[in-house]
Amino acid sequence: MARSLREKLLSESKIILDTSFLLPYVGLRVKEVRTEIMNWLREIDQYYPYMMIPELVGVIIRVSRKMNVDLIPDQALKGFNSIVYGDSIRLIEPMDEDLSIAYDLTRRGLRDIFDAILYATSRRLGIKAITMDSSLVEFLKRNNFEADNIILIT
Repeated sequence: MARSLREKLLSESKIILDTSFLLPYVGLRVKEVRTEIMNWLREIDQYYPYMMIPELVGVIIRVSRKMNVDLIPDQALKGFNSIVYGDSIRLIEPMDEDLSIAYDLTRRGLRDIFDAILYATSRRLGIKAITMDSSLVEFLKRNNFEADNIILIT
């Protein structure tokens, strides 16, 4: 019998977050990121690759523009600062190995550089990554990459 998602997450002491899981920190609601998952993640040391910060910035700006506001909402700015300068999310500095793995993934056809960075960082550190991106897992399996370091939330 497959372990429940809760048991699977809580069996990890550390987890690398895909950007979707940071959006609640900046006040952006994502219907796929269920509240109970965010509650479970609070019990685990959370990490995020420095090299993925541009993706987070892009999402904040895109959503703010979609809201047609003059300024980025204060909650988003405070949330962003808490991620970058706070201690609830630990930022992972890049290593050359991350670039090599990410390059291999993109050379083989993965189009999302941030997915490549998430995977590469997770693989290098031996810390599982959590994502909702099933296309990443499909790509990994189709191209004979190990995907045991990815926890897919569907």
